Amino acid sequence: MKRTMLFSATAAAALGLTACGGESTAGVGGSIEGLGNGEVTESPAVLVDLTGELVDPEGSVLGTATFTSTDTGTEIEVEASGLTPGDHDMLLVSEGGCTEGAVDSAPVADLPALPVTEQEIGQLDTLAGEFDLDLLADEDGTSLIVLPLDDEVLAEGAAWSACASIEG
Repeated sequence: MKRTMLFSATAAAALGLTACGGESTAGVGGSIEGLGNGEVTESPAVLVDLTGELVDPEGSVLGTATFTSTDTGTEIEVEASGLTPGDHDMLLVSEGGCTEGAVDSAPVADLPALPVTEQEIGQLDTLAGEFDLDLLADEDGTSLIVLPLDDEVLAEGAAWSACASIEG
């Protein structure tokens, strides 16, 4: 008998709460309050993402580099494993394809160094200045280059420790 009364009271309270609110649509993660006349007052911010695989000079995948356009600039997230521990300088350059000559091409943005731990894990999430992601993925592409440390030994002819090519 007590269970029936408790259930009835809970059901009545829930029914009362839903009747008091405005138009509501339930969904995963919460609900959205609808406007009375169905108008949309603001466009949602649509983020643009570009992602490239970070590879070593032999072509083995070490991680990813992701570029996201935000309201405050371009967020760059780099995740890598298998790099020599230390702070690796990085370049964002105007030549895609991660060619050996890409290191000498025109810079696109100044980037901070990628810190790599003793466990050979590198992770950086930084906000760069605003630039057009469509230009990064144009027909020439763009390369994010992770430079070697001063005392790092690379494969013969290699000019970088890792590189992510961003191409359209």
